[in-house]
Amino acid sequence: MRRIAPLALLLVLASFSLAEPAPPYRPPSKAIPFYGHLLDGGRFDLADYLGQTPLVLNFWASWCGPCRQEARTLEIASKRYRERVAFVGVSVQDPSESAAAFVQEFGLTFPVVQDGAADVAWAYRVTGLPTTFFINDAGEIVAIHRGPLYPQRLERYLQILLKGQEER
Repeated sequence: MRRIAPLALLLVLASFSLAEPAPPYRPPSKAIPFYGHLLDGGRFDLADYLGQTPLVLNFWASWCGPCRQEARTLEIASKRYRERVAFVGVSVQDPSESAAAFVQEFGLTFPVVQDGAADVAWAYRVTGLPTTFFINDAGEIVAIHRGPLYPQRLERYLQILLKGQEER
């Protein structure tokens, strides 16, 4: 029995060294098309935006403190840039009643997609909330911001997003 234990341990260790390492975490470089239900009952399809307009795609949840911090900043920017940039919120693993209360509390007027199972968040490799993707009109992700957005930082991202559009 004493000889078998070290041999078994050696086999277990060898199996770990032969296993393939996990692939590295990489967020997408292009927008991943998705569709879903909007909080207001409508239907959303990202394909309707791609190739048409730059987009700010913000993942949030009503229970997320930093999401609450940035909500008004996003709403103000969405109104200011309404003619040049589309804003879309994605409510992640949030009951629709909670998400609707959040939208009402902060007066959000941009579309909010429900992602109850976090399928969209998973596809975009979102690892924490809030996370915001800045997507140009060609569907390329030009910037990703993890954490709450404050006005000056959001303004810089929007300028980067629009500058790329003007150069093409």
